[in-house]
Amino acid sequence: MGKKDKIEIARSILTNAMNMNLSTDILLKISQKIDKYIVEYYQMCDGTKTEFEEKESQ
Repeated sequence: MGKKDKIEIARSILTNAMNMNLSTDILLKISQKIDKYIVEYYQMCDGTKTEFEEKESQ
């Protein structure tokens, strides 16, 4: 499973947790995990431009 897939799954879990009105502590932990996955994803990209950055530079 790739980093991008982990981010999408974690976002889905966070959305479901919010809809279930789980405690803010649990929501915070899920959100922090998403942040970790995003940082890992960008580190893996090693400075290459994202699709968004490429569109902005055009």
